[in-house]
Amino acid sequence: MNRATLLAAACAAAASLSLGSCAVLGAASKAQAVFTGEEDPELAAAALPTFIKASEMLQAADPKDRDKAVTTASLYVMYANAFVYGPASRLPDERFEERKAAADRAGALYRRAFRMLAAALEARAPGALAAAREGDAGPLGRLRAADVPLLYWSAASIMSAFGLNPLDFESAGNLGVAGLLVARAAELEPGWNEGAIQEFYLQYYAGLPAYLGGDRAKALAAYEKALSYSGGRSASLFVAYATSICRPDDDYEGYRAALERALALDPAARPENRLAAELARRDARFLLDTADRYFIIDKGE
Repeated sequence: MNRATLLAAACAAAASLSLGSCAVLGAASKAQAVFTGEEDPELAAAALPTFIKASEMLQAADPKDRDKAVTTASLYVMYANAFVYGPASRLPDERFEERKAAADRAGALYRRAFRMLAAALEARAPGALAAAREGDAGPLGRLRAADVPLLYWSAASIMSAFGLNPLDFESAGNLGVAGLLVARAAELEPGWNEGAIQEFYLQYYAGLPAYLGGDRAKALAAYEKALSYSGGRSASLFVAYATSICRPDDDYEGYRAALERALALDPAARPENRLAAELARRDARFLLDTADRYFIIDKGE
């Protein structure tokens, strides 16, 4: 949660569906604040695997505990997104094999996270996932506001894996499930985590083709809601808007303005989310520097 559909159309949409690293870091819990508040991304990247395994040991000792499952699984998603595939996505085309290896590894981590979360969902609402795969959201109605992080991270793990590889049949088979999970989260607490759900919807509706539920109007509405809930303080939101809306529209001016807005935000203004802001600024600078990959730009610009 700054990166995230079937063959031709699917492959074109997949990159938009892979949630950006700064987005998923922005949805972290207070238990992970020691990392989300870190100002040095390299230090966080080096320490996070040890923290993940310690969290997993605690979760394994109490496998029915929902919150421990959410904490551990979300750490896997954050690590895969921010520090496995995120850096690889910026590699040049001639280093395709390295990018692919990183994508494969990140995808495996996303699927591991979802399996952990699926077990927690089954414990909270038996039969809900099986019903969701058939398009029936009814059993998800048993979940309450305290389950919103479980719903969000389950959807994020599915969409992140699918965004990297639309031919991943495990994640593709759960694509509809992700939509139902995040819809239930939005019903329960639409402004959760300063607009994290709405930022998810921005990329979800912008990235999918219309026949799979994509909807530009809904994507723009989600952006406005996320902007309101975050108070305009989320750098990742502006990066997501630039890549999900402006780039497909061939709107270079909007693209540049959104990324410059991300760069203008001071990471120190929100110490609890400093790592997300630092990564968003890194992404914004890279996207501005490589804008000629996507736009025809006058030399004067």
